[in-house]
Amino acid sequence: MSDNKKGNKKKESEKLSEQEELERMMLISKADEVVGEQLTIDTEGILQTEDELKKFALGDIDDPERKYDIYYKGISKLLLKHLPEGKGYKKARDYIYEEKNTYLTRGHRIDEKGIRGADSRMGHIEDAEKILELITNWIIKKGSMVDLYSTIRDLNIKLGYGKPSHE
Repeated sequence: MSDNKKGNKKKESEKLSEQEELERMMLISKADEVVGEQLTIDTEGILQTEDELKKFALGDIDDPERKYDIYYKGISKLLLKHLPEGKGYKKARDYIYEEKNTYLTRGHRIDEKGIRGADSRMGHIEDAEKILELITNWIIKKGSMVDLYSTIRDLNIKLGYGKPSHE
């Protein structure tokens, strides 16, 4: 092959490379226009974009007021109203509270010194909502203390939070 033909091929490949580079830059700049957005198809099959960052951030925002309401106005209030009162039932209530608090702290059981090492009131909102749901269902079904205890204990065991120390 002559030097002239080699030179032309080299220029063509350089042009191709320049063209490829230009296409890449155009693609990248197009992607910059939708930073943080994702194309999605809704239930009607319509393409749309969603601001993923906003959706992600808002989904994980800690809401102290909501957490307070769920814990005190929901869980605690229902348990106080529906668990039997009096000294004779204290130990049974304590077993239920231990299982509830273990779940809400994602496995932190109270140790022999009486220290849990985590605060169930400050746990994850979704965990508190789950406990509230379990308690509500227990009340609706007119369950016994054994039913409530067993439900929460079994959930803790299933999640790997261990068996209670009193078993």
